[in-house]
Amino acid sequence: MNLSLRNRILAFFIGLLLVILLLVLALVQRSTYQHTREQISQQLQFAHTVLANELQGRRQAQSALAELIAKDFTLLGEIADLIDSPEQQAQSLSASLESFAARSQASFALVSAPDGRILAGTSEHLHPGQRLPWASMLQGNEPSSHEQLVLQGGQVLHINVTPIFAPRPNLLGWLVMAFVIDDRATQHWAELSGADVAVLAGQPGNYQVPATNLSAAARAQLASSLLPADDGGLLLELQGQQQVAYRAPLAGTDGELQLLLLRSLSDALASYQPLQWQLAAIILAALLLASIGAWLIASTVSRPLSQMVESVRRIASGDYQARVAENGGSEVGLLAREFNHMQRDIAEREATISFLAYRDPLTSLDNRNRFVARLQAALANALPGAGVAVLLMDLDNFKDLNDTLGHDAGDQLLCLLGERLLQHLRAGDGLARLGGDEFAVLIAPADPHAALAAAHHYHELLTEPFAVRGISMTLNATVGIALSPDHGETAGSLLQHAEVAMYWGKTQHSDLALYRAELDSHSLLRLALMSELKGAIEEGQLSLYFQPKLTIASRTLLGVECLVRWIHPQHGFIAPDEFIPLAEQTGNICALTRWVIRTALAQIRVWQSEGLQLKTAVNISALDLLNPDFAAFITSQLQEHQVDPASLVVEITESAVMADPALAMQQLEELRRLGVKLSIDDYGTGYSSMAQLKRLPVHELKIDQSFISDLLSNPDDEIIVRSTIELAHNMGLKVVAEGVETQAVLEQLDRLGCDIAQGYLLSKPLAPAAFAEWLAKCPWALPRG
Repeated sequence: MNLSLRNRILAFFIGLLLVILLLVLALVQRSTYQHTREQISQQLQFAHTVLANELQGRRQAQSALAELIAKDFTLLGEIADLIDSPEQQAQSLSASLESFAARSQASFALVSAPDGRILAGTSEHLHPGQRLPWASMLQGNEPSSHEQLVLQGGQVLHINVTPIFAPRPNLLGWLVMAFVIDDRATQHWAELSGADVAVLAGQPGNYQVPATNLSAAARAQLASSLLPADDGGLLLELQGQQQVAYRAPLAGTDGELQLLLLRSLSDALASYQPLQWQLAAIILAALLLASIGAWLIASTVSRPLSQMVESVRRIASGDYQARVAENGGSEVGLLAREFNHMQRDIAEREATISFLAYRDPLTSLDNRNRFVARLQAALANALPGAGVAVLLMDLDNFKDLNDTLGHDAGDQLLCLLGERLLQHLRAGDGLARLGGDEFAVLIAPADPHAALAAAHHYHELLTEPFAVRGISMTLNATVGIALSPDHGETAGSLLQHAEVAMYWGKTQHSDLALYRAELDSHSLLRLALMSELKGAIEEGQLSLYFQPKLTIASRTLLGVECLVRWIHPQHGFIAPDEFIPLAEQTGNICALTRWVIRTALAQIRVWQSEGLQLKTAVNISALDLLNPDFAAFITSQLQEHQVDPASLVVEITESAVMADPALAMQQLEELRRLGVKLSIDDYGTGYSSMAQLKRLPVHELKIDQSFISDLLSNPDDEIIVRSTIELAHNMGLKVVAEGVETQAVLEQLDRLGCDIAQGYLLSKPLAPAAFAEWLAKCPWALPRG
């Protein structure tokens, strides 16, 4: 009777489990197939979007390049001369087009007459005298640029037709640039999208495949395949593998060309084979365990369960210390062991929570709570006459590093710094990370000499570079120092005063700073200046100083840069480095900029009345560019003061543009159309981007003085300056060198082709009256109207 019941229970559990597992296996197989196919389809749709954006960006860049070439003065001159000497100038024009095509990576370049007749070019198939095969692109009431993707000679070409004016609206001809989309381009698209790519033309069963990253055999099979007429997702067999494909018309064509994206469904499903084997192993193990479990349940059902119920009741009553009895190896015993494991895990978790309450989770160093507790204990246990020192170290420009390399790299750098500080921690000192990029060191006992020596020791640890993501970088930091009892007798006051010293050290560009009582008054002064700056603008406490700029080639005075100075009635001269950041923090920078522009334009008007044509540069901030009315304000001021817009130069930094690139570019384009000159300031000192630079509608670059001061003695600086000048000239920009202090540097800049010089060789910034005296004795030729 007992054996029969055991067998029935055993058969029931095994049969039920087997049916369930088989159903699960079938559902997993079905779901895996459907999910994989849907996932690949979604990936292909996304890849199509990515490639569409990539192709659009490439076409826009090529169109912009064609428009730039169409404005080249050399090209315009050769086209004009072609009328007088057709044969000789045709060869010269073809040579120029050959150069332009090579530099722009175009397949060929042509120049045609306004009626579409080819004048010169680099094409092997289109020759002078022939008519352009894309005459429809030249039609229209108003000549403008056109671009289209076409299939010609088995190749996909991006044809860009740009009008050539001399000047507008006189149409001199058309510039035709052709960029081939070949297998190399589709290979790049494949790497970018993660899918195989093919460009198709023609009808099913007889496709042309002008460009693809597929093998030759796959290309041939694809050319003879019969694809459905509808665009979108589809399945096809290619070289014995099932492929998920997505087809869509290639943007920029009339439907003649189609883009086909493919990913192997077979390869994707093959990655699930290990999972299927694991699932089969789990099924076998489950059947085995079910057999053993069913037999044990049938043998003894109630006795082990009653013992477990009693153990559970003890735990429910709050007896967490009592262990559950682990009886044998049955499921009940396993459950008992898991209960005991859970109890130990809870105890360990509580210990971990207690640990994290006093530890920094990133570096495992003491955190602020633990540091404050240790500092309080050190103050309480300090012997009479013995001091306790707090060193507060804060990294310089750590936010810029985070923004450039990412927060993961920043966290890695903080860990490396914590490890190095811990490895070189002096005996008896305490180290903690207070948060962000701030580290603190506790020194007890200590006196001012010992504290400064310790601060120097820890700061010297930063001289050796850190390696993050294969990049070697050297850190710098400012260390603020506060000691008890002179600088405070509580943990809070010492930390506060160490922080005050640290921020004062940053403003002074000093590595170490010892707290002094007057530093608090310095902080109060900053707060006072923040509230007084607006009144200073309105009450006429500000003044514009002028620093001259020289045209190097002709040794002629070009203009000036306006530099604002604040003469406070109580505090005297206040450096721009102190109040300009305050103006940006309080939002008064916009009012300050408008005052500078009004004052500068009024001065320009005075100079013009004296017959002087001095170009005058003013600096603006990111907040000015974020003001939608900024360009309109400059327009109104130019009209009010009756000043030629070309006399005004607006200097910006690349970082100012990055705050809101769309709005900034709109403002700069409006200023450029107005005729105002635009200049990139401090080029080379930040994270200059070539992609960003070519988008900016600027006229000149200013090389920072840090590259000019050692130009004659530092070969690296000379390479940077020479490369920057060549880059700027190739982009049609002028170059201004700041910090020119000697005649030798000026002559070297002249040899390197630099356009404009600015620095103490000419003059330091001068007040208006002093600048007028300097003009009267100026050794350089003056620009007179």
